[in-house]
Amino acid sequence: MRDTLYIRLSDVASDTPTAHALVSHPVDGSRPDVFVRTLPLSEVVSLGATRRVVIFVPGFDVRLTQVSVPVRQPAKVLAAAPYVLEDQLAEDVETLHFALGARLANGAFAIAVVAKQHMDQWLAPFLAQNVRVDALIPETLALPWQENGPWSVLPEAGQMIVRNGAYTGFSCVPEDFDLFLQMADSDAQQALRVFVMRDDGTDYTSLQRPVELMPGFEHPLEVLVRSWQPAQSIELLQGAYSQREDLDRFWLPWKRAAQLAAVALLLGVIANGVDAYRLKRQVAAQQAENEQQFHTLFPRESRIVDLQAQIDQQLRALHGASGGGSLFLLMQSAALGLSQTPGLTLKNAQFREGALYLDLSGTDLQVLEQLRSWFAGHRNTRLEVQTADAGESGVQIRLKLTPGVA
Repeated sequence: MRDTLYIRLSDVASDTPTAHALVSHPVDGSRPDVFVRTLPLSEVVSLGATRRVVIFVPGFDVRLTQVSVPVRQPAKVLAAAPYVLEDQLAEDVETLHFALGARLANGAFAIAVVAKQHMDQWLAPFLAQNVRVDALIPETLALPWQENGPWSVLPEAGQMIVRNGAYTGFSCVPEDFDLFLQMADSDAQQALRVFVMRDDGTDYTSLQRPVELMPGFEHPLEVLVRSWQPAQSIELLQGAYSQREDLDRFWLPWKRAAQLAAVALLLGVIANGVDAYRLKRQVAAQQAENEQQFHTLFPRESRIVDLQAQIDQQLRALHGASGGGSLFLLMQSAALGLSQTPGLTLKNAQFREGALYLDLSGTDLQVLEQLRSWFAGHRNTRLEVQTADAGESGVQIRLKLTPGVA
């Protein structure tokens, strides 16, 4: 499993000191080590090139609410949410981004609302360095939550962050904290669990309500990393900001080619999950299936001599010479190359500007050299190694594939 880069994002200027932590999550589920460091944001972003990236964004920029609509399908709920909530929002809904959470016991859906301007600003430094963001989470919902349990409080200089419900919370300056608590719990019966930093000398017993202190933390980001439960938060990368939905829109203009491309990608994923003997048999079977689907899609092509070349020819006729054919060629080449190189595992694939980018993990650098050798003998695809970082857990590799000279 790739290491995860956790980032607590505030200002997006490239020289902003930014808290981050590189965490290796043990496969046995035990408590990971979390060491928080601070570097300029531009340097922190570069650390995410070969790692899973999780970003916690300011809770006061994200409004947490719920929406009730007479449908159950998440896509339809999300489409209706802006119009249902329009009267509750001061901003024009066209300037806002809506992200859907879980369905609540009362039948409503939890939802997060944030300005598109904030979303664009948060993602811009990562897009500039071609770094994929895997999760964008309001920090309020990274605090722990338990039904009928205490409210979670994260105090720090300048603000107090509180999670007081499954999908609710608030932030305020320390001077207003007691007032906010009175408004949220006028009877002062609700217990609080306060995560205390080592240098915090505040007397929280003065709150006049049940308080459980959780001391010993070095940095607020450590609390967020250790507490975050994806199933109890709302992922903001939805709709227009979802990389999965961006990919869907990319496929849409050439539906007839999408089936073949999906088969090729599936082959590449399967090829890394079986042993060499089963792999060889499955590659042969997949090739036969590809040929059958080619006959189905292009019935006039009765004879197959070179499947890749014939698919390229058909796709160029359908979509132009720079259309889907080059994507299929790159995917097919990637799948075949990986199938001939045991020891490499595909983690992520992206297609943009005519190139296919692959994130891989491997046992050692030798398997990378084997992959280089394979592509050297297949001139229809050009291989470029962008990064190859070796560590105790193996080697993390980022490749760029572009059409070569046949």
